[in-house]
Amino acid sequence: MDYTSPIGVLRIEASERGLRAIRFISSREEPRVYVEPQSENGRNSIALCISTLNMYFAKQWGAFEQLRLKIPLDLKGTDLQKKVWGVIYSMPNTFPIVGMSYSELASLAGKPNAVRACANICGQNSIPILIPCHRIIPVSGKLGGYTGGISKKAWLLWHEGTTPNAQKPNVLLQQPPQAR
Repeated sequence: MDYTSPIGVLRIEASERGLRAIRFISSREEPRVYVEPQSENGRNSIALCISTLNMYFAKQWGAFEQLRLKIPLDLKGTDLQKKVWGVIYSMPNTFPIVGMSYSELASLAGKPNAVRACANICGQNSIPILIPCHRIIPVSGKLGGYTGGISKKAWLLWHEGTTPNAQKPNVLLQQPPQAR
């Protein structure tokens, strides 16, 4: 299903297991006929995702956090990818918003020497915003790459009331949830 957001159209995809993807759609892409998921769980995942995105864009952080954690995810990836996405997913989405550096992410994922691999895994995140990979930045504080483009990453950080140069890395002491 296509969802019109303040940063453009997002295509939401789900399977019978849960939410599969949120994709940034460019105006150059051909419109696609929406195919509703066959399962009730898939349809419910999309409806819950839309409600959650509405809360996010309305800056209703507490409601966003509660809804986000109720959405079943259907992540496809290696064990390391799921571990990295799990660490990012465990970042709280309540105000104040926190972020971390790619090197901190690698350490929390148990692979302190795999900073580049973790950065690449962020770029392969199929569920942006809900798995907030836009909050992972280089130690320098400059914006790194982002699947939706640097301008979307900058907008998301601005929307959350943070800026890359002012953002101080924050080590999360909690264990990340199991990737679903």
